[in-house]
Amino acid sequence: MFLRPVVAKIDSVRPDTHVDALLAIAARYTGEALTPPFSRCVFITTPRDSEGFRVLTGSPASNFRSSRMSLLLAHALTLRSAGRGRVPPLVRQMSVAAVVRGCYLATAIVLGLGQTALAGMSSENVVVVVNGGSAVSRTLANHYADLRQIPTKNVIVLNQVPEGLVIDLDPFRDQILKPVLAEINARGIASSARVIAYSADFPTAVRIPTHTEKITDEATKKYQGAAASITGLTYFYRYVLSDEPGYLSFGANLYARGKFIRHFINPFSGETKAEFEQANQLLEEQKFAESAVIWQKLQQAHPDMPAIAIRAAEALSQDDQSAKAVEMIRAAIKAGWWSARYLQETPSLQSHLDDPAIAKTMPLLDDSPTIWQGPEAFSASVGWTLSGSRVSLKQGGIPYLLSCTLAVVDPRGSTLSGAVRILQRSSGCDRTFPAGRFAFAGGKGVRATTRFPSVVDAIVYLQEHQFETEIFRGGLPTKAGPIAGLMVGAATVDVYAAPWTMVPGAIADNLTSYGGAFNVAGQTKLTDFLSAGAAMSSGAVAEPYSLPFKFPTPMMYGYYARGLSAIESFYQSIASPYQLLIVGDPLAQPFSRVPDEIVDFQLITEGTKRIRMSRRSLGLKVPKTPTRTIEVSIDDRRFKTTPPVPNIEVNWPPDSSGVFDLRVTLTGLDRTEPRVSFVAEIDVQGDHPAPVAELAQPPQRSETDADDGSNAAPIEIQLRCPGANKIDILHWGTTVATLDGDDGTVTVETKSLGGGPLRFQPLAHFDQTKVRGATLVAR
Repeated sequence: MFLRPVVAKIDSVRPDTHVDALLAIAARYTGEALTPPFSRCVFITTPRDSEGFRVLTGSPASNFRSSRMSLLLAHALTLRSAGRGRVPPLVRQMSVAAVVRGCYLATAIVLGLGQTALAGMSSENVVVVVNGGSAVSRTLANHYADLRQIPTKNVIVLNQVPEGLVIDLDPFRDQILKPVLAEINARGIASSARVIAYSADFPTAVRIPTHTEKITDEATKKYQGAAASITGLTYFYRYVLSDEPGYLSFGANLYARGKFIRHFINPFSGETKAEFEQANQLLEEQKFAESAVIWQKLQQAHPDMPAIAIRAAEALSQDDQSAKAVEMIRAAIKAGWWSARYLQETPSLQSHLDDPAIAKTMPLLDDSPTIWQGPEAFSASVGWTLSGSRVSLKQGGIPYLLSCTLAVVDPRGSTLSGAVRILQRSSGCDRTFPAGRFAFAGGKGVRATTRFPSVVDAIVYLQEHQFETEIFRGGLPTKAGPIAGLMVGAATVDVYAAPWTMVPGAIADNLTSYGGAFNVAGQTKLTDFLSAGAAMSSGAVAEPYSLPFKFPTPMMYGYYARGLSAIESFYQSIASPYQLLIVGDPLAQPFSRVPDEIVDFQLITEGTKRIRMSRRSLGLKVPKTPTRTIEVSIDDRRFKTTPPVPNIEVNWPPDSSGVFDLRVTLTGLDRTEPRVSFVAEIDVQGDHPAPVAELAQPPQRSETDADDGSNAAPIEIQLRCPGANKIDILHWGTTVATLDGDDGTVTVETKSLGGGPLRFQPLAHFDQTKVRGATLVAR
């Protein structure tokens, strides 16, 4: 039975209004009595001030015979004005957010594995930050945004970036970090922003003596130097904003993975910590019934921490409470427990795996070895605990924000043309599953021996996933052939004379003192590995000492091969990344097993105007995963997340006009939460025509990657939009030319915009109404 959607426009209503009253108001606007059953209602309130628009989503109770709906306030969200007068009318009159044609899937996605994905990485999750005073920075950002389809709203231009490779903490915080975070919030993209990617011509290191002076532990103080990388401080943004040195602890990055047993360490403090320790002690003393009582209590209080449910299941099973043990295993899987191997190899859990719901789920879990914690997709909207669990901020989780620089264009780093070629090469690597080995440095010398104890774990992990591995002696491998991952431990190596090649999407790192210190001569810089073919690499900006927790563990390469993006893999494996500069393409993911589907977009004008988004399989014979969720964004704002239904329709408000960006992101059912996005610009054919922008003549621009646009000739753009008062041309949200009238030509001075593909958006004005047109890219 298909349940019909209910649509309502509401001018003014309190958020706590009784459901029956809401239904009465909705009936007044729809002209019909609203009676159960309902599939979903969207109640939209328009506040009197300009704060935003409150959207309350109601859904039926599980029993459809109920005559009332329950408001799901947890799904309420505030949609703020986009600043162009286009979002408010869209929100105000939008009918059901996504009209789902067909019932929710009844598939093998059970026990909560089909819940809304919270993490993963695709283009809408990357915020590119540009030094507005640098032609080099603008050029690199132009190229990268074009290569990776970075949303326009995700490109932030800063116009007061401090000069120099090394700056002080206050200028970094006040002139870079705070303005970036403020723009992210103002643009309404905080919920999707997971990576801050600085373009070229930004400082690479930050002096932090005011923080290192606060370290009280002498052992820590000895090894934590007073210089941090710009990417490390951005990652630890919460500490920087609060002027706290907590990020200087050896294990400050709780997102980093550790040995598998870390799942079960005590993540709590105070009374809850004591209860956890008591439950563990009782379990060791084989007092299973008493232990189970405490574990169940902890699980009820912390249902999103799967390891607690696993411990409860073990205690219950050994107390012969089989039904409750099964219930706890189900709860663990629902909360995000992915290790099938642990369930299969733990005697007290083995006997319960024939439960029908668990048995259906087992093939979807991860069968990797239980030596290290498995890969975990990143989210910036949650926090992380001592055990590495993903929990809400309210429960005390520590949040982070992934960060990298796209390139270091410097006499000791990359050239502009070299940096562009590196990003061009990496942008084509996704889901290519290249054949290449993972090579690890062995031999003598502290740079090689520091991380070698963990190399065996990484090799076992990689080989179990059918990847070739190698341990080499000396600075670099001497064996020819393709390499997908390279772990080096040497002060100086010649990567350009090597007999091997790096496959597109390869990653590399080197344990040495100054690989990221471009203000210091000597030692091989991380950019040499990028020039040799790596998509991402890292290096210390100051003396890190040979401490393994300051560099990626060898397991980074296992996590990358398992499907994580490059930037997730790096941060997943560094316990103390504050001194490490991470450079390259954050979205590189050659081993990502996304759904092999494509999304088609269709505007339907018959009857109620609506946009239909349909999935269809490509039938590719590559590693892949079934679709777990579908995320819909309108004009770069997350709008709706649904289960994996075949078709989604958005009923469009009749008074909206112009071109809108539609983005659909499919997330795969896998612990790495692989994501793939499809983007379309759709003219909704409203009362006002959309402005059209065309190049009046081919631009006279250099075709070389080294061109920074500083000598570029002006570009002439032909504009037309019948009835418009004027038409603006915007580049990264800034007006660069204006036409008074509805037809004519404007001249855009591009010398200050940088080289590479230039993205322009026409915006027509009809009195107080603004209407956007299709994007024009000048190449």
